[in-house]
Amino acid sequence: MIRFINHASFMVETRGVRLLCDPWVAGSAFHNGWNLLKEVPHEGLDQVDFIWFSHEHPDHFSVPFLRSIPLERRGAITVLYQRTPDRRILSYCESLGYNTRELVHAQRVTLTDGLSITCGQIPFYDSWLLIETPDHRILNTNDCIVERPSQLSAIRKHVPNCDILFTQFSYANWQDSRDNREALRLLAREKLRRVAAQCEAFSPDFVVPFASFAYFSHVENAYMNADVNRPSAAVRFIEANCKARPVLLIPNEEWDGLTPHDNRPAMDWWERAYFEAMSREKNAAGRSIPFVELCVKANTAMNRVKARNNFALVTGLQRLGLISRVDFRLIDTDETVSFDWINGLSFVKDARFRTIDMHSETLAFILDNDFGVDTVNVNARFECSVKDKKRLIGLFSVLELNNTGRSIKFSDGLKFVDSALIEQGLHTIGVLRR
Repeated sequence: MIRFINHASFMVETRGVRLLCDPWVAGSAFHNGWNLLKEVPHEGLDQVDFIWFSHEHPDHFSVPFLRSIPLERRGAITVLYQRTPDRRILSYCESLGYNTRELVHAQRVTLTDGLSITCGQIPFYDSWLLIETPDHRILNTNDCIVERPSQLSAIRKHVPNCDILFTQFSYANWQDSRDNREALRLLAREKLRRVAAQCEAFSPDFVVPFASFAYFSHVENAYMNADVNRPSAAVRFIEANCKARPVLLIPNEEWDGLTPHDNRPAMDWWERAYFEAMSREKNAAGRSIPFVELCVKANTAMNRVKARNNFALVTGLQRLGLISRVDFRLIDTDETVSFDWINGLSFVKDARFRTIDMHSETLAFILDNDFGVDTVNVNARFECSVKDKKRLIGLFSVLELNNTGRSIKFSDGLKFVDSALIEQGLHTIGVLRR
């Protein structure tokens, strides 16, 4: 039996054993930039046997959810997570009282009699999961980046086919300035194209559109909602363009994975949820962060980079022009500041370079957290050109690498000798195009 929970989360139960995937059931995510389209109560989620997390993004790896499970129950639950260089996620779950199991890339694991899984990694940090029961082969690609044939082929080496495909159907990150609506429409169409490509690659009988039941809930990013693919549009696209039959589920709905599904009630339910979400009051920015406090945060970020990397290599990348200084116009204080790894944070009196516009709270978040720039790219709480966004990601990529357990130093060089990782990195910063 398959029970849909919400957003990117569902539960598979076979022979009395329950496997829960990516539970995010309440609260905001991505620095107050996202909320679920609709929150509902869920019974029995503390009675599962296994919890699998695809990656660290908070709409998948929800710390509040983990903490919500009673302490006395945690020892009976095993958290499943991909192998990483630093084992940080599993160590954190162990500190909360959970059992853990590290999953080696593409290695089939038998959890119990009648339940096996295979977890595969996608650069930089995501992963997919094949769930095998006596009745189903379920492939969960959540929001993995599988935009190119080479990425689909990499998964097909291990999963030539499946019965049921769970996959994302709408965009979930900044694309271009708010004035460029066409860029968002193109991105929305691209997400549906990827659904069709996955259906063609894995030949499922059914495809469950999911991992897109959230909305941009901040006053700074609400414009992003205008061109999302709504669930009903995803169903119609799959019906028209895929051999697989669509199955649209609502929270807590159960499905046997075998019977064709009447999607009309769910389409109506999600349409109501969407319009209710759009009418809610939007999240607002917090306090403005003074320049002096931003300087302290910048120095702390530089010290973190120095402690975990060869700092001469980092600054060398800047001197070679591979990463560059970024100027920020702080929309709440109307000040312009500049940051790079050689000079740190400085005040700019006469801005002559293109700026990235964001709230001082957002810049503070980037400096405070190794995952900060990735979060901001998702939550779209900034304004700039596509070229400048790539400069932003390039500048803070060292923090993002550190967040995945990697470092920029000679002794860790072999960790980067991975063609898929290098290829995805070059696409991310715009050197390569799809």
